[in-house]
Amino acid sequence: MNTEKLIQKAKIGLVLNEPFFASLALRMEYVETTDIETACCNGERIRYNPTFIQSLNTNECMGLLAHEVMHMAMMHHLRFDSRNPKLWNIACDYAINPLVKEANLTLPEGALLDNRFHNKSAEEIYTILEKEQQDESEGDGQGEGDGQGGWGEVEAPPEGTDLKQAEQETKQSVIQAYNDAKQAGNTPGGMKELISELIEPKKNWRELLSKFIAEMAKNDYTWSRPNPRYLHAGLYLPALESVEVGKVIFAIDSSGSIDNNLLKTFVAEIKEAAAMFTMAITVIQCDTEVRKVQELEQDDEIEVYGRGGTQFQPVFDLVDKDYTDAKALVYFTDGGSWDGFTEPHCPVIWAIYDNDNFNPPFGEVITVDNK
Repeated sequence: MNTEKLIQKAKIGLVLNEPFFASLALRMEYVETTDIETACCNGERIRYNPTFIQSLNTNECMGLLAHEVMHMAMMHHLRFDSRNPKLWNIACDYAINPLVKEANLTLPEGALLDNRFHNKSAEEIYTILEKEQQDESEGDGQGEGDGQGGWGEVEAPPEGTDLKQAEQETKQSVIQAYNDAKQAGNTPGGMKELISELIEPKKNWRELLSKFIAEMAKNDYTWSRPNPRYLHAGLYLPALESVEVGKVIFAIDSSGSIDNNLLKTFVAEIKEAAAMFTMAITVIQCDTEVRKVQELEQDDEIEVYGRGGTQFQPVFDLVDKDYTDAKALVYFTDGGSWDGFTEPHCPVIWAIYDNDNFNPPFGEVITVDNK
């Protein structure tokens, strides 16, 4: 069977058995090429190497097409940003292959699957893989650099693409595909959640937190030294000059309602922020009163003090009294206090864990999961 007929047979198989994937696959342009080793998708077309396609049976080809259109459905082609392309591809594969497998489709040999990435976004997986590569590189001085394995890459959209328009068109296509599958009584598991995410996307809280802090100090970048966080990816980006940034205060709710695992999460995220912005930050621990104030450097340890009730006002009072140069205050808490409190002089961002009912009278709320 020639390559074109094999792909056509795979499309028909999807139409008969998997209308969601079929609806998306039928929208694609298909281009044969020897410029790539396997296959790739840029949201509008699927390019494929005929030798690779010929190595697959019909069921595997169906799985491949489903894999490629899931890259489009998850808008991986629109979410590259400045990431390492190879590592981004690997993260995207780990994110979508379980969904294809859950639909009882056959993935070609070499598909990337890892239970620890279950229900994680490509961005979350990328962050984990990036850190693992950093640790590996620091350990032996080598490191993989861009990872190995997998097939079916995601490509950036064509040059000149209006990204916002492409995002809207992709959402419409995915919603239509979902409706087609629903009407046929065959909706793949996990797709309902995907549709909900498209209609009302969850915010990536780490990106929001980073953006919030960066906005507070957007004029304080310096090119005099590179940001070490991105050097391993070959990116020479500016670092924040801590002398000019002004204070960024992090508050930890160290009350009794915060268990040890959550406290470890608070500490880890604060240290991540310190590393991200290459600056010293002030950490205030508070339950019913301020228990500890620490000027944290990246490698410093944080010992937790407190474990009483919860009050926010002592932190705000201390910031107004001793940190008049503070540009931002980030408060990590479960929101377990209903006592009155007044707004400090600087902007506040609340990093709220597992509490959808916390509605403070001021500040921006970012809801995050304790994972």
